[in-house]
Amino acid sequence: MIVKSVVTRAHRSRISKNQRKILEILEKYKELTAKDIAEILWARDIRYKTPEYSSIHRSLATLYRRGLVEKVGGQLKWRKKKN
Repeated sequence: MIVKSVVTRAHRSRISKNQRKILEILEKYKELTAKDIAEILWARDIRYKTPEYSSIHRSLATLYRRGLVEKVGGQLKWRKKKN
């Protein structure tokens, strides 16, 4: 039982490859929208409601819940949270 809870906690604290890339992008650029981040990540024009945009939005929401990014100006832009 104790081993299972430790493994579960460790798994939850892991950052995905996408999330890591988003943090790297936000390190370089001060503030970006989810669409901007998606376009930088995939190096092409991304439209709203596409799988690529949705993936970025989910990753940003997870990073926000973990306190690693914050919403800026009417919740449209994101930036890396300062420690």
